[in-house]
Amino acid sequence: MPWLARANYARELRASFFLPWAIAATEGSVIGFIVRKLYDGVVPDTLLNFLVAALIAAPALANITSFGWAIAVSGRKKIPFITGLQIMVIVAIMAIAAAPRSPSGLMIIITAAYVARICLAGVVTIRATVWGVNYPTQRARMTGKFQAVSVTISSLIAIGLGYAMQLSENSYRILIPIFGLIALIGVGAYARIKVRTESTILAREQAQSDSTTSSISNIKSLLHGIIRVMFDDRDYRRYQTCQFMIGIGNMMSWAPFVIIAKEQFGLDYLPGLMLTQVIPLLMMPIFIPFWAKFMDRVHIVTFRAVHSWVFVVTFILSLIAAQTDTLWLLYAASVARGIAFGGGALAWNLGHLQYVKPERSTDYMAVHVTLTGVRGLTAPFLGVALYSLYESIWPGEGSLVFAVGLVITLCGTFGFKSLSKAVIKEQSMET
Repeated sequence: MPWLARANYARELRASFFLPWAIAATEGSVIGFIVRKLYDGVVPDTLLNFLVAALIAAPALANITSFGWAIAVSGRKKIPFITGLQIMVIVAIMAIAAAPRSPSGLMIIITAAYVARICLAGVVTIRATVWGVNYPTQRARMTGKFQAVSVTISSLIAIGLGYAMQLSENSYRILIPIFGLIALIGVGAYARIKVRTESTILAREQAQSDSTTSSISNIKSLLHGIIRVMFDDRDYRRYQTCQFMIGIGNMMSWAPFVIIAKEQFGLDYLPGLMLTQVIPLLMMPIFIPFWAKFMDRVHIVTFRAVHSWVFVVTFILSLIAAQTDTLWLLYAASVARGIAFGGGALAWNLGHLQYVKPERSTDYMAVHVTLTGVRGLTAPFLGVALYSLYESIWPGEGSLVFAVGLVITLCGTFGFKSLSKAVIKEQSMET
């Protein structure tokens, strides 16, 4: 690692190892599958399916709050703010462990999951600034390593949780609080990270905040900035449009995938979590180094033009598996999903930075995370609605929702391919 980044890199790597012990329980596919199985019969199936969609939507939907976090942290030290949010995540997962197995308990779990994910959205938003100044070079390589460590630990936690719940369904009430206590080690490691040139950043942010009179004016200014970015920057608008289509198609399949694993294939806790969470997560650290090297060599739209085809393969395998009732194909779809997620994690965290103008970085980030939040607000519920519609018209054919997602994802993929051709042509003309 570059000399100036080594100390922070070591602390953040340590945090990446311990924090997922708590975060793993809030992952949409983990908590979604657990709730779908644990609360089966407690509430009507249709309602439960939509609540599962709400849980799976939480990570993306929470991103819509990111512009609020950007305002809240302006002029404040970043690391103490982030560690405070991490502690709130740990408190939220304690509430998940304590929730009774009743309709009210289900509402407690959903509320706690959303609190945790909203706090994590704040962490991700503020962390982008920290990464931007602490790792000015080899950013994809470094953050790829953080992601690889994080997802490996998350997958191991999901395996342990699934195995324990298969032996004793109430074991999560003991394990989740233990995981939270272990995660505090990661909070302590993160608290010791130093932000380079932080005094300059804080002075600039303070000057900007002094020029406005209230939080309402800050919000109005940020919303105006979002609209202005989308109108002024044609390339960024096209990039976000294609990313939006890929995201909508992908996210609308998550909840039906979990539902089909339980309803059609009748998987228990361990195989269910292996399918929906562990296998995709285990694929990520294997392929993140490959995707990181590729991303460092090419423009983001060229990266996306190649990477998006893996999502297309995932949809095709999922559709064939469900239509033919072939479990191994469903696991193959899970493998492909993990390969795609490996590149997707890097592209989501770093891709927009190729378009960001330093003087308007907050506006660009706000566009990025707000559109992610909009996808979270719509796509999972659309997926469950289509699944329920197809099941009501043609019983056993709910998996046709994968065909709809496939078409939408193909539109985004061809869009990225077109953008990539334009970028390659422009680069060749410059040389």
